[in-house]
Amino acid sequence: MLNQDIIFSENLDELLQRFNNDNDCSLIIYCTEGKLQIEINEQQHLIRPHDMLLCSPDLILGNYMRSPDMKCGVVAVRKHALDDLFYLCVREDTKWWEKSKYILQHPVIHLDERQQELSLLFNRLFQLYREDTRSGLTENIRRIFAQAAIYELLCWLEESIEQTHEAEHKQGRQEILFRDFVRLLQETKGRQREVKWYADRLAVSPKYLSVVCNTVTGKSAQVVINDLTMQEIKRLLRQTDMSIKEICVQMNFVNLSFFCKYVKRNLGITAHQYRTSNSKGHF
Repeated sequence: MLNQDIIFSENLDELLQRFNNDNDCSLIIYCTEGKLQIEINEQQHLIRPHDMLLCSPDLILGNYMRSPDMKCGVVAVRKHALDDLFYLCVREDTKWWEKSKYILQHPVIHLDERQQELSLLFNRLFQLYREDTRSGLTENIRRIFAQAAIYELLCWLEESIEQTHEAEHKQGRQEILFRDFVRLLQETKGRQREVKWYADRLAVSPKYLSVVCNTVTGKSAQVVINDLTMQEIKRLLRQTDMSIKEICVQMNFVNLSFFCKYVKRNLGITAHQYRTSNSKGHF
């Protein structure tokens, strides 16, 4: 059991053990050096320098491994003390519920340079008062430091949530654009092979369309177009009796020579070789 409401320590192993056994405290772990790999709610997380891990009693911590050079600062706060501190802080914060849910979904936060400086400052203050027994007021001082740290943490969470929302909103727009692009591809069945043709109809630049395709699939827009075009050409070669010249016309190529070069470049063999090999079940 924790014999104090708030403990500042560098003994990660002891406090993690107490966290799992006690189930009545929250931990804030700030990594300064090395790495920590830890299982949180059956998912693996890697903690690197300047990462902060927020462990509420609702989280289930499993096995963990730390590098030999791993150093960190740990703050353990008993539940009733944390509730009191949070009440003082969140009564002025209209977004506290959203932030508490965010912590459960994103227990690891990477700190920027300013946040790193503040964390080191808080850590230094915690160290100074960690074993201070000069007065009964020391516990109150620790509470004030902890409250200030929680205020700062709430500010960090607000920034993180805004960045996450922006990323999700951007990703949502990109997925919609990519879906519309694929719909056009399926409608044309590869008969249009210029990125600009699709970009014009989607009211975006060819460069942006390619960026979106690369974000969603890891392929450029031109590669996606070529992939679908070749799928349609291979289908026509396998499943129809159309001549190669008729397929060339069907797929809207300018001439047979260009069509044959296109197929050879993408398949590595000629259209005739593909059809022959496929009919024998070799391809």
